[in-house]
Amino acid sequence: MRILAGALLVFAGSLFAQQSAPATQPPSTGQVSGRVFCSDTGQPGRFAGVQLIAEQPSKTPIIDPASLGKDANFEKVLAAAMTTLTKGSNLSTVTTLDGTFSLDKVPPGTYYVVAQIPGYQSPLSQFSQLERMKADDATIKAVESAAEKIVVQPNQAVHIDIRLERGASLSGSVRYDDGSPAPGVAPVLMTLDKDGKWKDLGPTSMLPTTTDDRGHYRIFGLQGGKYAVKAALPTVQAMSGLGAGSISMHINVGDALVVYSGGALRDQDVKPVELGTGQEIDGIDIVFPISGLHTLSGNVVSKADNHAIDSGIIELVDSETKTKLRSAMFEQDGGFHINYVPDGQYILKVTSAEDTDRTAGEDSGGDFARMLHSKTLKSYGTAELPILVKSDSAGLILQVPDQSAAPARGGNSMQSPKTP
Repeated sequence: MRILAGALLVFAGSLFAQQSAPATQPPSTGQVSGRVFCSDTGQPGRFAGVQLIAEQPSKTPIIDPASLGKDANFEKVLAAAMTTLTKGSNLSTVTTLDGTFSLDKVPPGTYYVVAQIPGYQSPLSQFSQLERMKADDATIKAVESAAEKIVVQPNQAVHIDIRLERGASLSGSVRYDDGSPAPGVAPVLMTLDKDGKWKDLGPTSMLPTTTDDRGHYRIFGLQGGKYAVKAALPTVQAMSGLGAGSISMHINVGDALVVYSGGALRDQDVKPVELGTGQEIDGIDIVFPISGLHTLSGNVVSKADNHAIDSGIIELVDSETKTKLRSAMFEQDGGFHINYVPDGQYILKVTSAEDTDRTAGEDSGGDFARMLHSKTLKSYGTAELPILVKSDSAGLILQVPDQSAAPARGGNSMQSPKTP
């Protein structure tokens, strides 16, 4: 919570700094002004976000969560993060009602001007948030080829007009196979790269798009290309009742079955939808199956003496592609449960297995506090169990070897599943 509060304070501080900055322009900087238009309407681009992206964008995060969480002097760390964030405040702004903008204290240099309005194409819309943060050479070149280039000189003004093109859109519904809608689900947009591999683009803004009460969604502002959409069962839910302590979060990531548009359950079976420039395509539906799903359960134990391992991760892996489909932490008694597994051939894999001392914090926050304060007593290697799923399977046993031993694969390192 301290990290989240710190981030919010940093954001609020940056806004205050932008609003209260002095109007005088230092002699070592330049000015950039202009106007944003929407090409399809000819009207101003009102409240568009405008950014100046340097030729060599910074790859250092503005806020380091690790520092905020570990540094005892929280106030000084927060102040340093605020100072760092406000350094970039002179390189972005928002247009007014007539579509105009002005940046009055721009350091000299070469920049690419990017404007963004929901529903319109942006040079950044083809990249995920992670790719934008990494800013590798390929990403920079793609932005440079699509954005307007300007050179800012000291004590000089640069004016630029930007016309935004209406983007394409995909829309459809997310529902269960009995016809009932799946509200509050966040569809994930995928694009087919030139190498034939699917890439997640994720949400196109700071907040993810979720389905409405009828299960409908619409993803817009897209460039032409080949796309698909996927969604996971909404197994993560936040609830709020009455009273200060009534907020609760239920997280069952291991149960989050992913389904792709067109009914595929694996990304290699997904059929792309080809979008032309400005084209709108509806009916790209995702249907969660209700029948034909199974539960896998069992325990993780030490290979040496069969005692329960109290900390680690259980993964469900596609046996053909070796792709990790889901992962979850197993319980303190070594038990695990993975629900909503379709028929198929899989591998159950254990990683990060440890014996821990969770006595610290047991009276001050329950399981989560014990996990945060746990001390590693012994680490173990990995273990894998191939399994053909056609029905519920209980009593699965995965035996993890000592850290120095080779990964456990078949043989005596695990027992056969007991299928009821």
